[in-house]
Amino acid sequence: MLECGMVKSNRTISLMGEIFYDLRTQRNFRLTDFEKVGLSKSSLSDFESGKSILRFDKLDAALELMHIEVSEFEYFFNNYHSDYFVEICDEIEDANYMQDTVKLKAINSEAGKYDNEQGNRMIFLATQNLLYGLTEREEVEVTDLMFNIEVWSYFELSILSFVVEHLNTRLTLSLMKDFWKENLHYLKVKKYREKIVQIVCRAAVKYISENKFSIAQKLLEDVNIALIPYKKDLFCRNMSRFTLGLLLHQSGKTAEGKAKMESSIRLFDELGLPEMKAYYQKIFDESVKNQ
Repeated sequence: MLECGMVKSNRTISLMGEIFYDLRTQRNFRLTDFEKVGLSKSSLSDFESGKSILRFDKLDAALELMHIEVSEFEYFFNNYHSDYFVEICDEIEDANYMQDTVKLKAINSEAGKYDNEQGNRMIFLATQNLLYGLTEREEVEVTDLMFNIEVWSYFELSILSFVVEHLNTRLTLSLMKDFWKENLHYLKVKKYREKIVQIVCRAAVKYISENKFSIAQKLLEDVNIALIPYKKDLFCRNMSRFTLGLLLHQSGKTAEGKAKMESSIRLFDELGLPEMKAYYQKIFDESVKNQ
């Protein structure tokens, strides 16, 4: 089970349980029906009453038993719970890929006004990192925030993708180990899968820049194994392919690595993703220049 990230509020946990209860009773499922997917009657009852949270893989298995997609559950949840932070994270991602510092500064400034609230604080730290980098004190704060996440949602994964380079090696590898061991269900949902691959690739880029090639190689090997069932996901596979090319280029296989990066950039162009092409072109140009 993952033991890192933003803790869910009691109201959020309670709301998730209430929605699950409504869906379960509407479909005439009994608590005991979920024992076949590893959920005891007591643990599910505690979840529905707001006393505890279900790990993502358990929630996904329970929803699958009822023939409910995770995206459908999220839809019901967001009818009651604001998805403001998710929307902001998507705006940050777009601005980051397009190198729109004006937009990032605007989000940073707005979040800074209300950073006594944890969600806004995380938004502030994420944009602060993308714009200016983090101070040593802020790096410690980010690590503490990530370490206390009990259940990962799209929001927490997005924040992690913006700050992953500031986590220490032990924590980064622990997070990835837990994902591949306990949370492969996340990969079934496209937007989660993209975030997880993005996190791995950004972490690998960090280790490549530090000449820690064996760590970067291990991260990429694990993510490529995890992506085997998703061979048609060209976007995720291309992020991984480009990062592998960067690893090869920086570790001495210059020509092979350069060719792989160039082909990945072309594919982003063919996929109709000009902002991704520009983002990775910048990384490519810097790596070639510094070689």
